[in-house]
Amino acid sequence: MTGTNSISESFTAYLTANEGADPFPIFDRMREEAPALWSEPLQAWVLTRWDDITAMLEGGDRFGPLMNQPGTSSIFGRAILQMSGDEHRRKDAIIAKRLRSPRHLGSTIEEIVSGLVHEYGDRLPVAPETADLRRGLTEPVPLGAIAELMDMGEAGNFRSWYNDIVAAGTSNVTRDPVVHARGEAARDELFAFVTPGIEQRRTCPGDELLSDLCSMEYEGERLSDDEVRSFTAFLLSAGIETTDRALANLVKHLILEPEQWQRLKDDPNLVSSAVTEILRYRPPVHVTIRMAKHDNEVAGVTIPGGSKVVAFVSSANHDPSRFDNPEVFDVGRFVGEERPNYTPIGPVRAFGGGPHTCTGSLLAKLEMERTLEYLLDRFDHFEFAGDVPPDTGIVLRSPTSLHVMLHANN
Repeated sequence: MTGTNSISESFTAYLTANEGADPFPIFDRMREEAPALWSEPLQAWVLTRWDDITAMLEGGDRFGPLMNQPGTSSIFGRAILQMSGDEHRRKDAIIAKRLRSPRHLGSTIEEIVSGLVHEYGDRLPVAPETADLRRGLTEPVPLGAIAELMDMGEAGNFRSWYNDIVAAGTSNVTRDPVVHARGEAARDELFAFVTPGIEQRRTCPGDELLSDLCSMEYEGERLSDDEVRSFTAFLLSAGIETTDRALANLVKHLILEPEQWQRLKDDPNLVSSAVTEILRYRPPVHVTIRMAKHDNEVAGVTIPGGSKVVAFVSSANHDPSRFDNPEVFDVGRFVGEERPNYTPIGPVRAFGGGPHTCTGSLLAKLEMERTLEYLLDRFDHFEFAGDVPPDTGIVLRSPTSLHVMLHANN
């Protein structure tokens, strides 16, 4: 019991420290000594092993969405994360038809993403000036892509809406009522912005994702306006987070380990593997949250029905039972084995698993690969403009900004 208390205290200390703290040593201990741990600050059971987390993600009969609470994905309203079974499968399929289609990915989406990468990349200042890669590149590229794919037009508030909604979702681990209220206000403003477009597409649909949502049917009925608005809010947020934060993490670690950057310069064919490796090594989303539908035994511990379960997929991605030398950042780790990790069958848990594997994972893959290819083509190397930026966040984790000096190729 003393050992468990010590682990619990160490985990609580990490939650409290957060910024700049390294969670992976405590995850190592938790996997070995307390893989199913009750956390008082989170008011949840915490899972850290790859096998247990994968079983949870695949066990739709045992674990389901956690609904209608601050600090959950219900900030979006009833979107895809709050659905299960046949309803989830069929409604998710309408999004997948566009975001996972080889025809769309290889033509329209490819053109949109490549155009945005060059548009924003060409604006970046080079050394000796300083560039904030998050503000200048890694955030606006996926934001612009999802806005264009949904034909939402220009909205100056997209960035602030997105930031406030995300902060009030699963990132709000303390269930701060002020943060939650700000997120609800941003969501309502986004809903008001998109409503005229929904009304228009009900009568005159186009060839984009918002029209897909407005015209799809389930059991003979179309999605309600509220559901379309909720899907829109969710897609705006989910369509940005992974690409933005993963690219920030990737650039940070390529600066910290310049030999890995040089490997990519010498062999650009490693780009896809490098993108997949950062999703394993420093995933942008550290946590997925579920509710136990009934009493479940996990790692010898009974998790009562109705309990909140917090699964640290970042720990699963470092589980030595599944990955060799998990603490090593290796841009060549996944050569020839990249694509399964963007589907339910791959071992990397950055996109979840089971039926709720992220539908937009291939879009994120495309955005990240094109951005990294652009950086390799244009720049010789990077360096931090000041101190190494700390990682921050419990659920979504990356540097909040990435101020660097970019040295152009000769």
